[in-house]
Amino acid sequence: MRLGLQLIPESAFYSNLRNALGPRSWSALSKKIREENSYTCKYCPFIEDRSRRLYTHLHEVWEFDITTKTQKLVDFECICPTCHSVHHWGLSRVQGKDMDYLLEHACEINNCTRQQFEEHIKKSFSTWRDLSYIKWSLDFSLFPDIKIS
Repeated sequence: MRLGLQLIPESAFYSNLRNALGPRSWSALSKKIREENSYTCKYCPFIEDRSRRLYTHLHEVWEFDITTKTQKLVDFECICPTCHSVHHWGLSRVQGKDMDYLLEHACEINNCTRQQFEEHIKKSFSTWRDLSYIKWSLDFSLFPDIKIS
């Protein structure tokens, strides 16, 4: 799936660069990266429009290595709020977002059927359950220029 679920294991909730940096530093980094990406969503035609107060988000992309129990930051994505909600499907459900709308959006971006995307959801949650039993160590080594206080 081009746009898929990127579920964070429950044991890693709130373990991220955003929280490590704090609001001011995260905001500066987010603005810099979103600016470098012309405030355009990586997945869909969304372009930030400040006049309508629609903003792109900076999304952290993580890899989870079971062998070393390491949660490694591997990339950032400039994405719209809808695509971000697809990535964080579980949180979106808890927040009461329109899941049918998110499903339709994901199917359109991925050019797939509902059944195909629903299978992706099942597999993602199965992996999430397995990963949620592990206590993770954070690794920001791919971004040595980022200073964490």
